[in-house]
Amino acid sequence: MVAGVLVVLIWLASGLARFWLDLLWFREVGKTQVFWGVLGVEIGLGLLTGLGTALIVGGNLWVAQRIAVPSRPLVVEESGAEHLRRALLPYLRVFRIAVVAALGLLVGLHGASQWRTYMLWRNQLPFGDRDAQFGRDIGFYVFSLPLQRAVFGWLLFTLLATTLLVVAEHWLLGGIQPAAKGNRVAPHVHAHLAILLGCIVLLKAWSYRLDQLSLVLSPRGVVTGASYTDVHAQLPALRLLMLVAPVCAVLFFLNLRSRDFTLPVAGTLLLVLSSVLIGGLVPAFVQRFQVTPQELQREEPYIQRNIDATRKAFNLEGVRTNDFPAAEDLTPAEVRANTATVDNIRLWEADVLKTAIQNLQAIGQYYEFSDVDVDRYPISGTARQVMISAREVDPRNLDASAQTWVNLHLAYTHGYGVVAAQVNQAESSGRPDFIVSGFNQQAAAIPVRQPRIYFGEPPPDTPAYVVVGSQQPEVDSPSVSGQSQVLVRYDGHGGVQLSNPLRRLAAALHFTDLNLLISSNLNRRSRILFNRDIRDRMEKAAPFLQWDADPYVAVVDGRIVYIRDGYTTTDNYPYSQRIPLDVAARRTDPNDRGVGGEANYIRNSVKAVVDAYDGTTTLYAFDETDPLLRAWRKAFPGLFAPRSAMSADLQAHLRYPEDLFSIQTDRYASYHIGAARDFYSKQDFWALPEDRSGQLTRGEGSLVVAGTKPRMRPYYLLTKLPGEQDEQFVLVMPFTPNNKQNMVAYMAARSDPASYGRITLFSLPRARTVFGPTQVHAQILADPDVAKELTLFNQQGSTVILGNLLTVPIKDALLYVQPIFVQASQGAIPELRRVPVFFNNQLGYTANLADSIDQVLNRTTKAPPTSGPQPPAGPQTTSTALARILQQQAEQYRRAQQALKRQDLGTYQHAIERLGQLIEQAQRLTGAPPPPPTTQAASPP
Repeated sequence: MVAGVLVVLIWLASGLARFWLDLLWFREVGKTQVFWGVLGVEIGLGLLTGLGTALIVGGNLWVAQRIAVPSRPLVVEESGAEHLRRALLPYLRVFRIAVVAALGLLVGLHGASQWRTYMLWRNQLPFGDRDAQFGRDIGFYVFSLPLQRAVFGWLLFTLLATTLLVVAEHWLLGGIQPAAKGNRVAPHVHAHLAILLGCIVLLKAWSYRLDQLSLVLSPRGVVTGASYTDVHAQLPALRLLMLVAPVCAVLFFLNLRSRDFTLPVAGTLLLVLSSVLIGGLVPAFVQRFQVTPQELQREEPYIQRNIDATRKAFNLEGVRTNDFPAAEDLTPAEVRANTATVDNIRLWEADVLKTAIQNLQAIGQYYEFSDVDVDRYPISGTARQVMISAREVDPRNLDASAQTWVNLHLAYTHGYGVVAAQVNQAESSGRPDFIVSGFNQQAAAIPVRQPRIYFGEPPPDTPAYVVVGSQQPEVDSPSVSGQSQVLVRYDGHGGVQLSNPLRRLAAALHFTDLNLLISSNLNRRSRILFNRDIRDRMEKAAPFLQWDADPYVAVVDGRIVYIRDGYTTTDNYPYSQRIPLDVAARRTDPNDRGVGGEANYIRNSVKAVVDAYDGTTTLYAFDETDPLLRAWRKAFPGLFAPRSAMSADLQAHLRYPEDLFSIQTDRYASYHIGAARDFYSKQDFWALPEDRSGQLTRGEGSLVVAGTKPRMRPYYLLTKLPGEQDEQFVLVMPFTPNNKQNMVAYMAARSDPASYGRITLFSLPRARTVFGPTQVHAQILADPDVAKELTLFNQQGSTVILGNLLTVPIKDALLYVQPIFVQASQGAIPELRRVPVFFNNQLGYTANLADSIDQVLNRTTKAPPTSGPQPPAGPQTTSTALARILQQQAEQYRRAQQALKRQDLGTYQHAIERLGQLIEQAQRLTGAPPPPPTTQAASPP
């Protein structure tokens, strides 16, 4: 008994500690209105629904007891049911109270979970647009209809549960005797049940009204929304049933004084037959015999409604369409005129670069890089696309003997700085060319005034909290000499201050860690930092939003911040096509905490920013016209900062979000068709190319990408779009025809402040074939030289990894680039080895982007017709090409020597073979005779 009481007390204390720490955390981030606002509505709804159910159920059970007839003779029959009745009867009052309390608690908990539905209803605003069937404002379906359905569901459940429990009560009290030969149900029981069943049937009339209004979300037809059958058969049937249901309810009520069930049975049969015949068979008949034989003619206006609504709901109305010739000629002069685009072609793959950064830039064993993001920064006065990653702390990487409580929670508290690499370059070794590295962050190409990272994207299972401001100094960074560590003390205002023993006790209970209570390292100035994952902070600050799967780090005004896109969504937008958001976003990791669930409306309404040093969490109302966001701003005044409050530097680092654009391109693949007839035929439906990046493996005699081939996700480019004067940071996605691989269109969404959110579709020529990414990928791997080299790379302890295949617009042409990385199984540092460039059915294949572009342009450039011999190439052209070959020869020689030292004979042999090819190229260029053929491959001495 004592142990049980102690367990309950500890459980209550832990709950109170969790509640108090949550409140203190919301105070820390300045979002207490969310804490109290949500809690107040949850308590109110829980009490209203829970007590309402308890009162209805308990009141009816009390009535059943009061109207019971004690003198009614019992038919005694020795059976299992009779034994159960006799066993339960002495404890009837206890059971009654327990059942009512449990039912009220469960219903109250469910009711509390409907706080989002209630708050949207209470703070609703008009959309300013009406549905095509009933002419109601869209806001009614988004804000009011869900609450009405929730209230109906609560009432129906409560009445059904009440009826079942009343039947059980009357049976226990003898009012219902199944074994009796005569009147099995007493008159008072008959009257009681008639009232309850009449109320249920009357409630059904409201259900038919809600079903009418919900037809605008019907899945019956070709697309979401009220179809021909819904409008011409289902809607009249529901209107008729809405009249029949009250009539049936009246029949139940008229049966109060009767001792038979003639009227209730007649009412029930009438309602059931009406539902089956009018609500089921008639619509099915209309669908089969009137719609199916001439579906297009019947459904055309309703398909058009769906097209128009879906475009509005997914914000695709403003997509501009431009023709793009996809020219088959591209001159070196045109490439030079687009140098900024070429210099920003992203060669490095995020996962590949993350591995390289971890091995080259972690430096301290307790550092970790969780993610690599794409952004743009002014480097030496020029806008450059870079890949940037934050150096997080992970003390679990320390030696097991060093993973003490002090080290895990007091000493190794924060990461330090960022690492950034050029997107289109690599060192001669094939490793990343870092423009920001090490720990001298203030003097870096992207200067950081405050490099310490206390809040970020920590690796999974890192300590749930750290304490700063303790007696223990914090490890800041390795020293320049490497002999000691730089120590520091936190001077920010993040975290919850452990200013008294009660707070320390609450923290100890919440994190089940006694050291927080007894450690002498803690003092009144100590602060406990928890919810350090920026995703947790954003999701707790605005729990009613959906969030993008990819937060990204940025250096804004000299400070490291994390930015994440928040979405408002609903599945109640009339006539818009409902889709599973996670499938449309084409995410492959189920644990990435991105958008999910089913919806048919989405807006990128919020930009959330968290400061990496002090955890300041700011929510910006980005799409201030969105009715859903306006409702939430009304519910929580002051929670969202206006868009105008963003600094210019912050706006310069905003990105058009990947999840949103993935969903939009998924919808636009079908909904680029504006006419219902063309949409119905599906002849011009588009598809999204397969993602052919990843590790190469051998399959059926050739090299293929290992694993499944998901649909491609969009990617960022800093490029000059066709018809534009300046380079812009855009998110792009190519389209192919359905079940084909050639490319038909190319979509770009702008991210720069002046044109943020503008989406343009570049329509490619249909009179000829423009290769799509999958076809180009196949062309690259089918090249004999490429296949031979990759086969050599992909053995002897090394792995070949293909990066994203990028489609880059340059003037009126499209250039395809797919980088190739090689990773040794022992070295574990991926190296950029080859950069295939494809254009006009020609392949450039060298170790760097510039040479591959030169090679492909030289192969596609046609010599002009002449009547006489052409002069030889000028000395400048020959010397430039020869210098380039000599540089590659030196690189191959260096690679061969390194491979020989580590006894990697496969890489050594490949380097020697490649060196021989380069020597032959130099000889051809200078006119020297080729060397005699050899029959034996070079081997190491």
